[in-house]
Amino acid sequence: MGSAVLDAVLERTRGGMDNNRMRWGHEAVNTERTTGRVAALIALATIATLVPGQVCAAPRLTARAALIMDGSSGETIWARNPDDPLPPASTTKILTAILALESGRLDDRLMVSEFAAETAPSKINLRPGQRMRLQDLVYAVLLNSANDAAEVVAEGLAGSQVAFAARMNEKARAIGATHAHFANPHGLTAAGHVASARDLALIFRYGLRQPLFREILETRRVEVPLEGTGIHLVSLHSHNRLLSGYSYPVIGKTGYTRPARRCFVGAATHDNREIIIALLGASDLWGDAKRLFAYGFSATAERPAVVMAGMLPMPTALARRAEPEAEVDDDRPDAGAVSRFAVQIGPYPTRRSALTARARLARRGYTAMLTGRALRLGSFSSEGRARRLATRLRLTGYRPIVVALN
Repeated sequence: MGSAVLDAVLERTRGGMDNNRMRWGHEAVNTERTTGRVAALIALATIATLVPGQVCAAPRLTARAALIMDGSSGETIWARNPDDPLPPASTTKILTAILALESGRLDDRLMVSEFAAETAPSKINLRPGQRMRLQDLVYAVLLNSANDAAEVVAEGLAGSQVAFAARMNEKARAIGATHAHFANPHGLTAAGHVASARDLALIFRYGLRQPLFREILETRRVEVPLEGTGIHLVSLHSHNRLLSGYSYPVIGKTGYTRPARRCFVGAATHDNREIIIALLGASDLWGDAKRLFAYGFSATAERPAVVMAGMLPMPTALARRAEPEAEVDDDRPDAGAVSRFAVQIGPYPTRRSALTARARLARRGYTAMLTGRALRLGSFSSEGRARRLATRLRLTGYRPIVVALN
């Protein structure tokens, strides 16, 4: 339509100009426009070939290093500086927990040494001579990020921090974490204590094979017994702010020291697809984590891996204004998300043994619900009522814990 109008105007105004010359000029202009359009289409086709599916902007992060991994295949979906060895802070405890869970000694009661009791915060204030069951120590390590509990695990399983660190490094190599080197079980700053985002994602993916690893990380609050002059309960709570109240539950482990800044390794499942993320050196930890999960779940199955190896972090003006000064893992849970409490016994070695235990409880007048390989009793509106039931069960020889239901 526009071409016809142009031709008419040219015809009326050409005066005494040569009609053939005008027609040649008009065709030349159309030819140039057509050539430009063809070039643009070729360029777009080339981009579509390189990046199939919807083109999605890379997430803007404050982290020094980050990685998104497909939980099923282990393939990298997106990464920034994924192989840079950086201080991992308390995400170190993921590997500490894995070694404990694989030890076959979860019912052993480990003694607290003076060295372990003096470990710097964060901690649950263990005292020399006290004892705690290894499984309960793992809860303290993964939920409260307790450095003293991690040290008790290391000494109880390997005899010393140095010997346990050697086991950690051996296990890391077996998993494929080739850039990691651990000097202690808790992640407090130490020379040569480093891991990359890829290392931590691989270690976390390996840990997810352990049902109890998942179960502990899905727990928001729990009480565990500590033996001293008597037995008293220690209240533990998750530092993971994305465990509830987000688009989908996120399990994971936080970390913080001043050199490491904020760190997180975690996983979430959406539409039957599990995504693992690892973040090191962030200022806006939870904002970065949400952006990574959003990007990971929006990525189509056909999108190839994209490695943004040289990208700089987001300017600090866009990051969180203040950071804590203490060298602790200081993230706090959202306590208001919990409204119900239950008593849990187990997990048992097998589902059959859990069913046998449920039958014994039924004979005593207790109704228990089977959850995986564990038993849960009651659904209480107050933590105190759950504690009273746990006390009665403890008197009959069981080892119950109080758990919060999201």
